[in-house]
Amino acid sequence: MIDKSLDILNKVYGFDTFRPLQQEIISSVLEGKDALVLLPTGGGKSICYQIPGIQLSGICIVISPLVALIKDQVDQLKKRHIKAVGITGGISYRELDDVLDNCIYGNYDFLYLSPERLQQTLVKERILKMNVNLIAVDEAHCISEWGHDFRPAYRQIITLKELHPRIPIIAVTATATKAVQEDIIAALELQNPKVFKSSYERSNIHYHIKKTGDKRQELCDFYTTQPGSSITYVRSRKNAVEFTLLLQQSQITAGFYHGGLSNKLRTRTSQSWMSNKLQVMVATNAFGMGIDKPDVRSVVHLQLPDSVESYYQETGRAGRDGNTSIAHFIYNRNDIEHAYNQFVKSQPTTEYLKFIYRKLSNYLRIPLGEGGEETHPLSFSKFCNTYQLNGMQAYSALNALDRFSVISLAQGYHRRSCIRFRESGTRIIDFAQNRPVVNAIIQAILRTYGSSQHHVLQINTALVATRSNTSEDDVNQTLQLLQEQELIEATITNTDLQITYLIPRDDERTINRFSRELERQNTLRLEKLKALVKLVTNTDLCINKMILEYFDEEIPKDCGHCSNCIKTGSRTAFEHQILSALQSQPLDSNEITQQINIDKKVVVAHLKTLLEQGKVNITSNNKYTINE
Repeated sequence: MIDKSLDILNKVYGFDTFRPLQQEIISSVLEGKDALVLLPTGGGKSICYQIPGIQLSGICIVISPLVALIKDQVDQLKKRHIKAVGITGGISYRELDDVLDNCIYGNYDFLYLSPERLQQTLVKERILKMNVNLIAVDEAHCISEWGHDFRPAYRQIITLKELHPRIPIIAVTATATKAVQEDIIAALELQNPKVFKSSYERSNIHYHIKKTGDKRQELCDFYTTQPGSSITYVRSRKNAVEFTLLLQQSQITAGFYHGGLSNKLRTRTSQSWMSNKLQVMVATNAFGMGIDKPDVRSVVHLQLPDSVESYYQETGRAGRDGNTSIAHFIYNRNDIEHAYNQFVKSQPTTEYLKFIYRKLSNYLRIPLGEGGEETHPLSFSKFCNTYQLNGMQAYSALNALDRFSVISLAQGYHRRSCIRFRESGTRIIDFAQNRPVVNAIIQAILRTYGSSQHHVLQINTALVATRSNTSEDDVNQTLQLLQEQELIEATITNTDLQITYLIPRDDERTINRFSRELERQNTLRLEKLKALVKLVTNTDLCINKMILEYFDEEIPKDCGHCSNCIKTGSRTAFEHQILSALQSQPLDSNEITQQINIDKKVVVAHLKTLLEQGKVNITSNNKYTINE
């Protein structure tokens, strides 16, 4: 069967050989066995379930926590001519019904959906009728209460096992401590699973941490000496823009990326960076998931992520081609306090969450007992201004509501245009007779939405622009013109969030049911941030070693190339160990490595320095001696 898998790997994905562990994982899945797969970012996790999903008869169901991940993977499969569909927020009951029917009768290979969808009766009824060949759980750490992104809805995935008890489950993630691994296996009820785990060590990534009083200068200095493709991570949209301008002023090609950009602008900027027209992408953590660019030479952090897991995943976007890359962390003393404010102090209490939930429901005019499965655009800034809310706290509260499956929160800037015709379609067409662009747009609106004077119509300006062969700016200008002529009534609202209520509004009981878990998660966030701060501020231990120990992996050797290892004190200590080893007898580099238990590349580098300084000599049989 693995020969067929290799054939798919070559014809569908364009690779001749599997990456480490992929072949063993795929073979195990094809044999019908449950599996827990821990591969680093860029290690090829998705292929481990996509190839069996293509190879086996039937449909593979993939559970994924983020709309962006679902869309990216579905788009990638479609480009490879694989039939795949994703169920994301904002879909009507009828559309959902059609999609699920297609999965039963339409010969689809993949169905991607969020764990929240498994709570819907219709979804469960239709999945029962599907010929399911495999259940894949992406970002499986989300199922664990000890994970850094715990989502209670992931506990509902066990529903799939009840519907299809004989179908194997493959759970994949990039980051999971031993406790998280055990929790995943227990929560998914995996039967005698084989755990496939590659080392968390990334020997080609050199971790550098720099404390500085001038981050702006340090960033520019770094890119002066590091010309390769890079990502710089920041924690706010404002910083993404500001640091991009700084780099551009320093003649470094850079663009910015955050969740508030239009889809068109995000796509254009991403493509420019992917094709190396831009050297640096300055981005919030909205950027990177699903991005597979092998030649990223550096990842820079200008502010603290929320956990070691997040830091590990983000730095793992460098060096996927196996070549030497740098993870450069630039921070100052204010960053740690800011991180505590952002990730710990801003976390909502039960009472604050109830407050925000009521304000949100009132703002969107959702009555008690109603609103389930309804989607609403939201301008976050206007929402905060209306109720004089602290933006950081309010956004943390919305994220908590999303995490606990009260709402589904999607980012993405767009204009929502609502119109009502005040005149007949004929009257409006007459007005546009001598205006070709206006006429094309009006015709597209009438063909798509009709010309009723009795209903308010929600217009998709991007769709109208496509159907009229114009631009969205043209569409909005036309709507403005028609409103000025009193031919239509128009409301154009700028929005940066989309809120879908997953359950009907019920102010008290909605929040009370997970209040205890909320407080526990807040405590866990504090512990995870403390672990990251310890990693950043500890200047004595090998950074690579500290990261591996966090993930319960121990290695005896220091890496020799992180900023802690190469600082003066460590260099002197290594050289002293080498000289001590040579006191008793001449040794070659392998013998020295065995004696002092340091990576051979580090030993060779220090031997070169000692030779240059005249402290050691090398004999004719390549043994080193102390120069007396």
